[in-house]
Amino acid sequence: MSPFRMGVVGVGSMGYNHARVCAELPEVELVAVVDSNENVAQSVAEKFSAQYYTNPQELLGRVDGVAIVTPTAFHYDSSKLFMENGVHVLVEKPITIAAPEAKELVEIAKAKNLVLQVGHLERFNPAIVKLREMVRCPIMLEAHRLSAMTNRNLDVGISWDLMIHDYDIMLNLMQEEVVDICAQGTSVYSDYEDIASVQLRFQSGAIAHLVASRNSAERSRGLKVTERDGRVLLVDFIEQTLQVSTIGQDGRPTPFENIPIAKAEPLKEELAHFAYCATEHQTPLVSGTDGLRALELAIRVRAKMNIVKLNAR
Repeated sequence: MSPFRMGVVGVGSMGYNHARVCAELPEVELVAVVDSNENVAQSVAEKFSAQYYTNPQELLGRVDGVAIVTPTAFHYDSSKLFMENGVHVLVEKPITIAAPEAKELVEIAKAKNLVLQVGHLERFNPAIVKLREMVRCPIMLEAHRLSAMTNRNLDVGISWDLMIHDYDIMLNLMQEEVVDICAQGTSVYSDYEDIASVQLRFQSGAIAHLVASRNSAERSRGLKVTERDGRVLLVDFIEQTLQVSTIGQDGRPTPFENIPIAKAEPLKEELAHFAYCATEHQTPLVSGTDGLRALELAIRVRAKMNIVKLNAR
């Protein structure tokens, strides 16, 4: 079987990794990379023995699928261009800036029988894959994502950048609607919220609390799920670990037990899955519809969020 021909559009820090993984996967051929900065495009292309272009249209007719790893504002136009020309698309999260754009992309993919996969990378984290297998009846979810200051993704707030991973995971775990939202944000150095605290209530009455910051010396990613019977599941995204505690016969919580997990690179799992789904005409784990649901929740959260500018001292 011929390898799945891939192109990567946007080869900044994240796009570089997409190109690297495409070059490493035996079932994928990295045909070319695209970037508006010709020097960057050429450098990455030479690194991975690929062609380079500055205009996405130059990929048409040369690839079976593309990874769109541009700033969010360009996701819609780039994804639409390729799908209208019969190319499968993996677009980074969030799927688009506006829900109508995302809905249109979903409809185009359906009409043309193409794979539209959204880059909610954490769904391919082995710890989350295992959690999804084990979870039964969540009643409380607590997520935190802390990162250092960055110049990346400052065209959106942290509730769209980092926190949207947890929106997607929670919607997938709960499989029910969010009926109430309370959200607070603080702008520290960008024009958007750099710190956010969000509370969600689901239709069943289950609640979720999400905290995220891109103004921390600590890099941390975690999820705690408490279930109706008292069982607690703890995920460390970075270490790819899952620990479980239950209520013992004496009514006390048992010590946390490590669940065996085979570690893997989520991006490699994600791109291999994309190539497989496109080749075998399968629905991806994170579909365009999933990306739309996460985006719609992010939009609702942002509409509810009270954002204040941190006072200078």
